[in-house]
Amino acid sequence: MAGRILNRRELRKQADEAEARESPQDSDAADEDDEDEDTGDAGGDDDEGPGADTEGGADDEAPPLAKKPAKARKPRKPKAAPRMRARWGVFDASMKRVAIFDYNQRAAADEKAAELAAKKNGTFFLQMVKEPMPEPAPEGAPGPGAK
Repeated sequence: MAGRILNRRELRKQADEAEARESPQDSDAADEDDEDEDTGDAGGDDDEGPGADTEGGADDEAPPLAKKPAKARKPRKPKAAPRMRARWGVFDASMKRVAIFDYNQRAAADEKAAELAAKKNGTFFLQMVKEPMPEPAPEGAPGPGAK
């Protein structure tokens, strides 16, 4: 028959509370008696159980440490994807971009590809290229050409 799993932290907390309920005089007298028994007894470890404190009594004197609650992390605001614009690119056989045209200028891009194919004995083709749109300048700021 399987028993309930013991929560070691809860058991430790209960043990600390039980020790705190003891009067300070009783714990001092008990400490003196333990010291006398330890010096007279060669074995000394027979009467100590698995939950016995180590010598020095640092656990009895120090107040229990209270952990601060962890700060709630704010999720990062996702960055907005940049606006993209579609354009037609004229590429050669080695995928090198030779020319680029706006999306609504497909006819001009076709003409350029045919012209390059006739002029240079090679393969040229069109492919749609997506590029990020430039950020609009603030209305109060002068343009790049103004001085």
